[in-house]
Amino acid sequence: MIETRLNNFSHPRPLMDLEKRKETIFLYSPDIDFCVSLRMLFEDRYHIVTTTDPSMLLTMVRTLQPDLVIADALPTERMQQRFAVMKRENPLLRIMVFSVSSYDDMQIPESVRNCIDVVFSKPVDLVEVTRSINDLVSHEIR
Repeated sequence: MIETRLNNFSHPRPLMDLEKRKETIFLYSPDIDFCVSLRMLFEDRYHIVTTTDPSMLLTMVRTLQPDLVIADALPTERMQQRFAVMKRENPLLRIMVFSVSSYDDMQIPESVRNCIDVVFSKPVDLVEVTRSINDLVSHEIR
C-alpha cells in the first residue's frame, strides 16, 4: 500500500489504483472537512490529493503535476502569486477557486482572471461544480 500523508491526513491506496487513474486533482483548503468531503465525492473518478497547508501548494503542484488544482481560498495577493507561478510553469494546468467573495467576472482583477479558469462563490451549486471539474479535467473549458 502507498500512503499519502499531508498535514496528518492519510489515505491508503493500492498501487494498482494509482496506475489506473490518469487525472489527478490537487485540492487545497484550510478546512479539513471540505478536503475530506470533496475527496469522498470525486475519488471514484479521479486521483485526489489534499492539503490544508497553503505553503505546500507550489511544492505539491510541482511534484504531482496535477491536471486540476482546486483552491478553497480568497484570491489574496500571495495566492495570486502562487497561481501565476503555477500557470507560468505549466500553462495547461487548470485552476479552480472557491471563494467566499461574491464578485462577478468583471470584478476579478485581470491578473487573476489570466491564472484562474473558474471561480465559484460559496455556497456553491454542487452540480455546477461537478460539471466544471469534469470539463476542466477533460480540457473542454478554456
